Amino acid sequence: MNQTDVQIGLWPQIMQDMKRQKKLGEVAFKSFLSQLILKKDTGSTLVFEYPSGMMIEWVENHYLDAMKESAARVLCAARQIEFEEQGSSTADPRKQHSETATKAAAGKTARQATLPSPAPAKPRRKARKKAYINSGLNESLNFDNFVAGASNSFAVGVAKAIAQGTQVRFNPFYIHGASGLGKTHLLHAIGNALRETNEDLCVLYVTCEDFANSYIDALGSRREEKSEAIREFRRKYRQADVLLIDDVQFLAKRQKTQEEFFYTYDALAAAGKQIVMTADRPAHEIKDLDKRLATRFEQGLSAMIDAPSYETRLDILRCMRSKWNAKVVGDDVLEFLARSMTRSVSSLEGALTRVASVASFSHRALSVAEARYQLRDLLRDDRGTRATIEDIQRRVAEEFNIRVSDMNGRRRTANIAHPRQIAMFLVRRHTKKSLQDIGAAFGGRDHGTVIHATRTIEEKIEQDSELRARIEKLSALFV
Repeated sequence: MNQTDVQIGLWPQIMQDMKRQKKLGEVAFKSFLSQLILKKDTGSTLVFEYPSGMMIEWVENHYLDAMKESAARVLCAARQIEFEEQGSSTADPRKQHSETATKAAAGKTARQATLPSPAPAKPRRKARKKAYINSGLNESLNFDNFVAGASNSFAVGVAKAIAQGTQVRFNPFYIHGASGLGKTHLLHAIGNALRETNEDLCVLYVTCEDFANSYIDALGSRREEKSEAIREFRRKYRQADVLLIDDVQFLAKRQKTQEEFFYTYDALAAAGKQIVMTADRPAHEIKDLDKRLATRFEQGLSAMIDAPSYETRLDILRCMRSKWNAKVVGDDVLEFLARSMTRSVSSLEGALTRVASVASFSHRALSVAEARYQLRDLLRDDRGTRATIEDIQRRVAEEFNIRVSDMNGRRRTANIAHPRQIAMFLVRRHTKKSLQDIGAAFGGRDHGTVIHATRTIEEKIEQDSELRARIEKLSALFV
């Protein structure tokens, strides 16, 4: 294939395959991948050019694996991928971004608005005894880049103990919590740590949905192939030394899959294999889950991950900024994001990605006001819909040992006025109610009173860390 053929035909085919595999959305295509030019195919490596100032490390962190997988499908052969900045000399290693060079360049000085180079590449591992199993692990998710805090410290402690080889004592280990709080990250971190210390250990990460789909595919095989397909399915999962399974709540209402998973679980547990799973709720709260499975899940150790506190959210954002080398995002913007994006770690990452991208393309740092404007849709969505004014009033009243009726009463003593202001602040944060609706729910007060209450609490939590922690504890109840 000559260079003209490569430039005209191959890259669009690869991107089309990524779209078919749902690995490439329109935003990422328009903002990043459409700017790449496939310069050449050496037979072993695809070399792409990218424009100066583009956040190429972000592309590598999020799309490199998908690009390689799609390239392998299109070409029917594996390819490595390298990136070169337009106008740079390919002989100058400081300006060439390849999969290997990028990982080895952690100490170089990065451009202000680009994302960082990943950690140095690890030596290639020798072939494993059970190489036919694809671990499914994302090697970029590890304990080093997982930010621990009060909301997840117990789960992280147990996960690290398992990663160090403490197995049956914590079997199964069941992690539950709302979406986007880091449960999947912990699964990958456990798997990567175990593989790092024992190359021959067969570690398998899989989502519950993929487990179910694989089983359905095996059942749907042609009659003469069905028995072998099911045997192969069972061999894959039951020979794993460590099974990491994500989102087990998807077993609900799938009776045949539940039965197969039950026997897989029992086979692994009987052999002393480690099982770690995640769900969005405790096992006993998963409707239509076989009681035998619920019993198995609850007989081990469970840990809940809560929404992170303000301090933890700020630490997470600082870690992301450092990892991406997004120096153009200032501390004031990070603090604004930590205060505003309270729902999940995923929402924090999405917000920081957008702010860093806008700053990168505009070649300047954004003010808090500009960041708020760019994130106006995310901020609106992040206020949630589950909490009600009545829920918040009741929780705050319990916290401060006052009556709910005091919330909409006329008394202005400090022991009542202060909790009332906190309740108004939380209602504005966690609901989409208008200022007029909020004022009406608090005894017919006008919108100016609600604004004053919100500003008062915002100012106080900046100065009073104890109050801030108390409000964040309350806030976690409504996300």
